[in-house]
Amino acid sequence: MATALDTALIPKIKSIIEDFGKSVVFTVHGIAEYDPDEGSVVESGSTDYTVKATPPENYSRNLVDGDMIQENDCRISISASGLSFTPKNGMPVVFDNENWRVVAVETGYTGEDIGLYSMQLRR
Repeated sequence: MATALDTALIPKIKSIIEDFGKSVVFTVHGIAEYDPDEGSVVESGSTDYTVKATPPENYSRNLVDGDMIQENDCRISISASGLSFTPKNGMPVVFDNENWRVVAVETGYTGEDIGLYSMQLRR
């Protein structure tokens, strides 16, 4: 059940990201299933979703450890309001004609509801 904080914050988060964010494309791959007739795993296709995200933010040098956070990793956030998919590790993302993939997802709650997804991206 949505709290008063959810009701107040979620529309503001969405509005700010829509007004000031940049367009990014997330690719959601279909379900892969084994097809006995083909003798292989067949994917049911993929769907691209264009959403607005906060501009990419590079990690500060002191956070780059070469393992969990690598040299060119960045962070973006998207509003969860009205989202047709849930971001997951390994998901392809394209912005500024560059290909990235999600390596970590953090869920930001505004009360009881999810208001924001923040993601670490890697090329």
